[in-house]
Amino acid sequence: METPLRTVKPVSKTPCKEPVMRKGNELKENYGTQTVYDIDDFPVYLRLKNLHRIPGQATTLHWHEDVEYILAIKGTVKCHVDGQAIFIKAGEGLFINARQPHVFCAGDEKENLIQLVQILPSYMEALPAVKEKYIDKITENAAMPWLHLKPETLWQKEILLVLKTLPDWYASPAAPLRIASAFSEIWALLYENTGNYAWKAEEDQERVIMQNMIGLIQHSYKTKLTLQDIADAGGVSISKCCSLFSSSYQTTPINYLLEYRLSESAFLLRNTTDTVTDIALSCGFSDSNYFTRRFRQWSGRTPTRYRKEETAQTALS
Repeated sequence: METPLRTVKPVSKTPCKEPVMRKGNELKENYGTQTVYDIDDFPVYLRLKNLHRIPGQATTLHWHEDVEYILAIKGTVKCHVDGQAIFIKAGEGLFINARQPHVFCAGDEKENLIQLVQILPSYMEALPAVKEKYIDKITENAAMPWLHLKPETLWQKEILLVLKTLPDWYASPAAPLRIASAFSEIWALLYENTGNYAWKAEEDQERVIMQNMIGLIQHSYKTKLTLQDIADAGGVSISKCCSLFSSSYQTTPINYLLEYRLSESAFLLRNTTDTVTDIALSCGFSDSNYFTRRFRQWSGRTPTRYRKEETAQTALS
């Protein structure tokens, strides 16, 4: 379950652009998740997530153009970024660079609460020199896909403290200015203290392949997709496709497709009054009985019960 901030007026969701098809293993830029931001004309998204209330106790594997900051509030969170597992304890955080495939999983504690913030760094790019010298140095550095933020390190502690204050700024009449100032401070700390990361301009090819295969699923999950379709999106063989999903994220392409469809259906169950049958069909399931069975295996509840309980929980929060 995720808790939105009530003081924010959400913007309307815009349709995703058609993916740009290219030859080889170049990144298909429009394949990333399209973030629906919280504030009109300002690219920030902030949520509190209790990972134990999410079906499967994990987010869906995804990537986006935004950079992302995770603050662990309760419990330990297991994060998979760029095929690597990072354990974030309460009070610690994680910076995830732009375009990095990632997923968050609940730890063994009874409650795992995280603050998740996404922001598009382009808000700081008013001057070309700023973009080239200060923004691209971090977002285009393939050698820095993520950074574990720990309070024992002074400058990282400063970032964690700024992240904790972000929800308070949402209530300000000058919320975009306050939030922009906070993220500019965070960015300055990152820029000043990550000079030890050797510059690596070339994208890791396997990462790009994964981004394109994940992106195809996210943009085409409503249609019939085969294993060959997913492999073709990455420009690799079926065996290589399966190997990448297994080694990087301990799943298979078809399982990821199923989980993504189920995740999207859960969103519709929480946020629309569409019938279970209509939701099943709109998420790529050809049979509502099969959908109900798989949804129950995934979430522990039938779609109807899930909708009822999550609607009640949202009303109480």
